[in-house]
Amino acid sequence: MNYLEKYSLEHGDRKSRRNYEIEDSLYVKLEELSEKYNITITELINVSIKHMVETENVYLYKKDDMEITVTHTIGMKESNIRGLDYLKEKYGVSIYRLVNIAIRNALKELDE
Repeated sequence: MNYLEKYSLEHGDRKSRRNYEIEDSLYVKLEELSEKYNITITELINVSIKHMVETENVYLYKKDDMEITVTHTIGMKESNIRGLDYLKEKYGVSIYRLVNIAIRNALKELDE
């Protein structure tokens, strides 16, 4: 069982609606995974962020100049909001970038 399946079974953490800019190419891949794993995109994003916060795998990557970002409203778990704030302070990386890094990390791990 990969961490997407494991974490998606966890419940209980309160959620708050937050707006995040997500790179369109990443969001399209999340839509595909959502169908494959029968998990909502919100759950996939929360799982990705939880995993990044726990592992502190904050890998910067070069953004494609042609990439567009789209704002999406996500029901973010409170623990993930705190985790993103912690990583923002520790690494000096914006929340927007951290969310996209978490998604990219998850997609990369699933491809391996």
